[in-house]
Amino acid sequence: MMISTAKNRNKNQNRNQLMVTFKGLKYGAFAGFVATWSISSVIVVTELLLGLQIGAFYSIMGISLGVDNVIAATSMAFGLHLLIGTIIGAVFGVIGIRWKKVRMFNPYKSLLVGMGAGMIVWLVLFLPIATFLVQPAINSITTMLAIESQDPVFSEDINQSIRNITLTAIAFHLIWGAIFGFIISSLLRIRLFRIKQHYNDIVNIDPNIRLVTICDSDGKTMYSRHREGVENLLTPEETKKSLEMAMTGWKVRSEVSHKIGKGRYVLAEYEKIKRITMPFGDDYLLYLTTEVQANHMNIINRIRKLEAGLKYSR
Repeated sequence: MMISTAKNRNKNQNRNQLMVTFKGLKYGAFAGFVATWSISSVIVVTELLLGLQIGAFYSIMGISLGVDNVIAATSMAFGLHLLIGTIIGAVFGVIGIRWKKVRMFNPYKSLLVGMGAGMIVWLVLFLPIATFLVQPAINSITTMLAIESQDPVFSEDINQSIRNITLTAIAFHLIWGAIFGFIISSLLRIRLFRIKQHYNDIVNIDPNIRLVTICDSDGKTMYSRHREGVENLLTPEETKKSLEMAMTGWKVRSEVSHKIGKGRYVLAEYEKIKRITMPFGDDYLLYLTTEVQANHMNIINRIRKLEAGLKYSR
C-alpha cells in the first residue's frame, strides 16, 4: 500500500511538473519566434546602414551550410533562424518558469535575464558558427555572391562584412533578449491578471465568501485575498499554515483518486467559518472560507459553472 501511494504521489508530481514545463515551452516558443522575427527586421536595417545588399546575412549563412544558390541559401537560412530562435526561446521559457532564481515576472528583471540569455546564445551558438562554419567557407561565399551580382566580389570585403556582422550580432542578440524577456514577462503578467479576474468572479458569487486563495497544481499560492471589509480571524502565519494543511490533505486524497475517483471538493465546517477546498479547471486549486450561514453547495455549483471560462487561460 505504501509503495502504491508513493507511486501515485510521484505520478501527480510528474504531471504537475509536465504542465508547468508545457506552459514554459509555449510561452518561450512564442516569445522566441516574435523576438527572432523582430531581429530579422533589425538585420535588414543594419545591412542598409552598412551598405550591404538586403539578405546578405542570410545568404552568407546559407552558402556556408552548403547551399549553392543565393536565393535558396537566403530562404533556408531565414527559416532556420526562425526555427532555432523559437527552439531557443522554448528552452529559456522552461528555465524562466521553472527556475525560481530567474522567474521572469518582473519586467525589468525579465529584460536583464533575457539580455543575458541573448549573450549566452551569441557566445555559445553564433560565435562558433561564424568562426568554424562561415570563415572556412569564404571562397565559396565570394564565388556565389560574384556570380549572383555579376560584379567583382573580393574575399577581403566578405571577410570585413563577416567581422562587422559578428560584432553587430552582439547588439542583435541583446535586442533579441530584451524583446524575449519583455514578451515572457508580459505573458506571465497577463496570466496573473486573469487569475485576479477569477478572484473577482468567485468572490462575487456570494457575499458570505470571506477569503479566496488560488493555488497552482503544486499548491503554490498564486493569488490570495480577503473580501474587502472582512476581518481575518487568523494571523498571516496561521492562515499560511491552514492553507498548507488543506493543500496537503488534498494531495493525499489525490493519491488514491485512481480508486475512488477525482476529488470534487472538501468541506470543513467550524463554529465561525466554513472552509472549502476544490479544483478549478486543470491548472488551479481553490481554498475558500465562508461565513457559517453560507449555502456552500450553491457556491460550489456556481464555481463549477465558471470553470468553462478557464480555457482562455491555459
